[in-house]
Amino acid sequence: MIDSLLEPDFLEKLDGLALLGRRRRGNLLGEHLAWRRGTSLEFEDYRDYQPGDDIRYLDWNVWSRLGRYEVKRFAAEEDLTVHLLVDASGSMGFGSPSKFHLAVRVAASLGYIAWRRMDKVALAAFSGNLGETITPARRRGGPTELFGALSRLQAEGETRFNESLTRYALGSRRPGLAVVISDLMDPRGYTRGLDALRYRRYDILLIHVLCRDDLVPPSRGALQLIDGETGEKRKIRMDRNLSDRYRRVAGNFVEEAESFCRRRGIEYIRARSEVPFQELILAYLRGGAFLR
Repeated sequence: MIDSLLEPDFLEKLDGLALLGRRRRGNLLGEHLAWRRGTSLEFEDYRDYQPGDDIRYLDWNVWSRLGRYEVKRFAAEEDLTVHLLVDASGSMGFGSPSKFHLAVRVAASLGYIAWRRMDKVALAAFSGNLGETITPARRRGGPTELFGALSRLQAEGETRFNESLTRYALGSRRPGLAVVISDLMDPRGYTRGLDALRYRRYDILLIHVLCRDDLVPPSRGALQLIDGETGEKRKIRMDRNLSDRYRRVAGNFVEEAESFCRRRGIEYIRARSEVPFQELILAYLRGGAFLR
């Protein structure tokens, strides 16, 4: 099952990588540090006592010496939950290899990295609505369930990006790192779905998957275009003017997506389906904010 998605020699290259939330990573595998009142292996600092604080963490030595009530602050271990949100709509089936081929293998790679680091992994595929999902869990027996679910996915149906991501954001009780893998090709847009994740305090990595046909117009002449999601057909004649317009619209679409993410503090990675996914993981993603 795993070998059908990822080659064994590539898995070895993933073993030393880790996904990071915005919090500092701790010394234990799968552990991420966050400020909390409570016991931990690592003492950090003091702060003034406030009504409602647990008096067990008052430092009485400070009180006896200085007459001040100080509370010990610790760096408490906090698991990172990695949410893999994969666009499984019909438009993802385009390209050679397809955008969906890349998306599934990128999700498998990041899920494997999270599993190796003992992080919790969740999966949701979406098209017209949320499809197959795996709830957050630390999969000690291996990523078999995740790889099986990814292997069963198919790119089909319309896209309802905003509705699907909003539903996921509202239904998940444990925010973490949301890795959204999509071509963003929904005529209703994508901004509300990403904002829904932000409002629920997710860190977001958007992998914008595109293929050559998304950016470069087809050959000139009489053509019949078929919508890959609705089946709608339209006859056109591709001439130089229309070809130039196609390129401008495609370029603006990509630039607007990147600009939106930059304004919202979302990590944005543009990926071409023609680029080997191993290169995307080991080169492009590794240079970003969430993979080390």
